Amino acid sequence: MTGSSATARTGQLSRGDPDTLTVLLLDDHAVILEALRALIQTDDTLVVIGTASRISDAIRLARGMQPDVAVIDVHMPDGGGWAAARALRAVCPDIRLVAFSAYDDALVTRTICAAGISAFVTKGSEIGVLIAAIRGDDVMPTPAQPMSLIRRTIAAGAE
Repeated sequence: MTGSSATARTGQLSRGDPDTLTVLLLDDHAVILEALRALIQTDDTLVVIGTASRISDAIRLARGMQPDVAVIDVHMPDGGGWAAARALRAVCPDIRLVAFSAYDDALVTRTICAAGISAFVTKGSEIGVLIAAIRGDDVMPTPAQPMSLIRRTIAAGAE
């Protein structure tokens, strides 16, 4: 595939089986998309119906295919996971949104939670954690206890 058509790919649609969840993958790295597709499809209850490397392509695919779940890279060059989550929720109100990120700091977590995601998985997690999140298990990081600026400064100086 070349040009803009390389940014979005569809897979087999499996709406006939009520026990099967359809999944849309959104990441700006083609290698990540293909690896995720291969790993996710090792589970017989999950079917990747499309991949996209741009938010606009993900929205177009979601509008046409109405996936059950979208796995969204949090840091996208064309708007980020927050923008992707909002736009996907607008075209698929019942979609389950799973944030997928290399970063797990509190600001990223709060921002993406505000966008309406259902689960948050770090890219360093085992594939079973991502599959559990796609299936609907509660996979959200435990928020860190707030620490005052003075305590953070003292803690940093002690290192």
